[in-house]
Amino acid sequence: MKKTNLGFLLGLVTYILWGFLSLYWKLLSGVSSYNTFSYRIIFTVLTMLVYMVLSRNQRRYQIEIRELVSDKKKLFMMVLASFLIAINWLTYIYAVAHGQATQASFGYYIMPLVSILLALIFLHERLSPWMSLAIIIAGIGVGVLAVDTGQIPLISVLLALSFGLYGLVKKNVRLSSDVAMLVESSLVAPFVLVYLLAFSKESMLDYSCFENILLILSGVVTAVPLLLFAEAVKRAPLNIIGFIQYINPTIQLIIAVLIFKETVASGQLKGFVFIWIAIVVFVLGQLIVMRKNK
Repeated sequence: MKKTNLGFLLGLVTYILWGFLSLYWKLLSGVSSYNTFSYRIIFTVLTMLVYMVLSRNQRRYQIEIRELVSDKKKLFMMVLASFLIAINWLTYIYAVAHGQATQASFGYYIMPLVSILLALIFLHERLSPWMSLAIIIAGIGVGVLAVDTGQIPLISVLLALSFGLYGLVKKNVRLSSDVAMLVESSLVAPFVLVYLLAFSKESMLDYSCFENILLILSGVVTAVPLLLFAEAVKRAPLNIIGFIQYINPTIQLIIAVLIFKETVASGQLKGFVFIWIAIVVFVLGQLIVMRKNK
């Protein structure tokens, strides 16, 4: 019971940290989104290398990476996963910097439903009637958003789809969370280095001391919640951790409206209501399944 409680607490802290992450990227809104993303990748690699040395796990890292490289299929999956999570990170940073944090929060609201839909399509998993209903209602919500606002909520869809596909691709790749984070960021690092050195019109010399500190710490800000989450799922059942995942987008939404002063148009609100109803249906369905299993 103590182990489960600790896992729940670690999961709660993780989602709270992720929820407030928008404040961190907003402080860097004076830096190009592409540069912020690029430095995040570079400093994540450096952070994980330092973590590897301090934790004295070099041997485990070598073994896992050697096994990954020897399996071409898994290596390809990790390359694909790396670019999917990169798309997710860049989209989120861009959304916060360009006054679309509200739309970003709804991307994370519908992300679990997108993951279920992908599992149905690619893994041929069976859905309960509750889950099917939740997906249909969420789909209606996205449709309402598209009709009433005159455009598809690309930020929301891209965030949900990229993270959902990321989880699907990584499903059959067995790597420790810290090793996976080092591999994923390292695979993207050469591309962002080329961008920074050859195409970026800015450098760290153009930023304030405060902005440079934030960029340097972006690796730590990225690594800590992910490592905490990995420890959380080791100690608590995934369904318990899954129930509190909506803390993250809820905090994001509150920050977007109250602190960033973003407005929610009536057309957006109609679509969001459908998405909230879908989430309620999804959670109720999960509770019913859990009770039957008991």
